Amino acid sequence: MKKFSVACFSRDAGSRLSLGRLVLCLCLLGSPVAHAQWAEIEKDDDIVHSWDKDSVRRVHVSRYVWTLTDLPKAVKGPTGENYQSTMTRWRVHCKTDMFVRLSVSYFEKPQGKGREVNAEDVQEWRSREAPIRPGSYLALLKKELCDSNT
Repeated sequence: MKKFSVACFSRDAGSRLSLGRLVLCLCLLGSPVAHAQWAEIEKDDDIVHSWDKDSVRRVHVSRYVWTLTDLPKAVKGPTGENYQSTMTRWRVHCKTDMFVRLSVSYFEKPQGKGREVNAEDVQEWRSREAPIRPGSYLALLKKELCDSNT
């Protein structure tokens, strides 16, 4: 009586497949994970505004940056769902004291954690600039962005 066996992979192919998976897992585990390091811009009793220094991009006299806003308790957002923090992408023009909000994401928990309950993105070429109000957290952010070598 003959023995009959069927294998999906030959021994060599199976070894290469396992080795490939191992190398992939090691690469994923060894690669750095991007985490924002938020620096506080302004804090009062109700709201904390922070910015991610590593996200700053210089383009001529403009700066692009992400900010994080934490609220003390959840509030109802544009879609009717509650949120407790937002992450916003800005373009700040250093010479004209103008800004554009390019994107905002609303999160159900502080620090941009939990489920993203809503997101609003504006195409940059369609956005309108607005003046930076003196004494606002955007004025403080502009000072950090434009007065330094960021």
